[in-house]
Amino acid sequence: MTEQAGPVRVPRGLAGVSVSDTRISKSSSDGSLVYRGYPIAELAAKATFEETAYLVLNGKLPTRGELDSFAATLAGLSGVDGKVFEVMRALGPGAHPIDAIRTGVSALGSIDPARSSPGRQHSIESKMSALAANSRRVPAGEEPRRPGEGRGFAESLLQMLTAREATEFERWVFERVLIFYMEHDMNASTFTVRVVASTLADPYAAASAGLASLKGPLHGGANEAAMEMLLQVKSPGDAKDFVDSTVKQGKKLMGFGHRVYKEFDPRARLCKQYLREMAERRGGDGGIYGVCEAVEGEMWERKRIPPNLDYYAAPIFYLLGIEVPLYTPVFAASRVFGWMAHYNEQVEENKLIRPDSTYIGPTGLTYRPIGERQR
Repeated sequence: MTEQAGPVRVPRGLAGVSVSDTRISKSSSDGSLVYRGYPIAELAAKATFEETAYLVLNGKLPTRGELDSFAATLAGLSGVDGKVFEVMRALGPGAHPIDAIRTGVSALGSIDPARSSPGRQHSIESKMSALAANSRRVPAGEEPRRPGEGRGFAESLLQMLTAREATEFERWVFERVLIFYMEHDMNASTFTVRVVASTLADPYAAASAGLASLKGPLHGGANEAAMEMLLQVKSPGDAKDFVDSTVKQGKKLMGFGHRVYKEFDPRARLCKQYLREMAERRGGDGGIYGVCEAVEGEMWERKRIPPNLDYYAAPIFYLLGIEVPLYTPVFAASRVFGWMAHYNEQVEENKLIRPDSTYIGPTGLTYRPIGERQR
């Protein structure tokens, strides 16, 4: 990228501004999303979570030997030192789950025996699932749930989250949603990770910063907010009045709209299909799919705003029995693989990310002693 001679004014929020070259993923306004060149629908239909994670991290699909080795590495590093849980427990039951995970990752950076860069990154990636699943339990004083032996990443995480044996189809759907959450080019948390990586701070610091950026409802917390909103709509017939009332009050309907996708989010389309089949297989889901479809229709009719991934991922998590406050931690457990891919890409061709700003405050003020200052 060509450097400018002086500051360049850009849109607020950096909308439409390319801040880096990347080979990892790309979302486009036409509703497409690719990971390392592979369309997301292709990966959702054919790949496992571990295959996709390996692809995102390494730039190619693994051979059988590479996949087995990678999966074994993640499983072997998934155990969390009790000292990390002690730090999380000290936060108390009022701790926000993301704060608990972030604190856990920070503590891990001080005691983790891994020393090589790949080792440290794999340690964070593998342990994030247990930290996410226990981000409410441990601060509340409950015993942590541990990763199950002989289970893949997605299956192990789901079991820790719900403490029940899911059906094969439920496990498959959950794995698809994790694949969708794994990576999404230069989103807020990824950009945060790359800024920290550009200082050459270690992966623990970068992951902690990424977690901090997930806490707000406009990024990671959107799936929780979307579910809380959907639970207010008691039936599909209430959708029109609910949307009317919300729009008239000037409130935002969570789970709708996206900075990139203007016509449709490809991940949301696929999740909608999965949710419908989950509802059909159950024979009765309290009308959650009907509510989702009705609210989506009303929003498109009024605003021409499509739903995003969070809108349909949230009710999938709900039907799987995952507690709403754990939806963002689930996001983090998957997105950490994308973060580490971006961490590596940033460090490999590093330049400190240090943008300029335009000062619009006062100038030329004269300091006066406190006794001479007017109220």
